[in-house]
Order: sequence, then C-alpha cells, then structure tokens
Amino acid sequence: MTTVQLDLDFDQIKRLVDRLPRRDKAELARFLDDQTLFTEVRRVRKELKSLPITQAELDAEVNAAKKARAARARRP
Repeated sequence: MTTVQLDLDFDQIKRLVDRLPRRDKAELARFLDDQTLFTEVRRVRKELKSLPITQAELDAEVNAAKKARAARARRP
C-alpha cells in the first residue's frame, strides 16, 4: 500500500467534500460529530473534576450537547 500526503487548505477540502455522494457526506458528518462530541465530553469531564455539580446541572449539560449534535446532523 502506498501512502500519499497532500497539503490542502480548508477551501480545497470543502470543494472535495462537495464532490462526494450524499451518503459519503452523511458518513463524514457522523465521523466529524463523533470527533467533536468526544472533545466536548472531555472538556465537560475536566470541568467536573474541579467543580461540584448537581445532577440537574449534569443533565442540562448532556441535553445541551445532544441538541448541538442534533442541530449539526440536520444541517445539509
């Protein structure tokens, strides 16, 4: 297997994504959501270690993260 490295700027990446079939775009969107959700969960967990939090506050954070993720999934 040959490995190729490309130096692409963000606009070039967007143009490549535009050329993907809808199904591949959806798969890419889920992958990116997973990546950003993981980062968000790590941030919240770090905050939780240093701050006391009630169950209600924790539930609010979880619901906010779910709503943000759902909103990103609905975007074309």
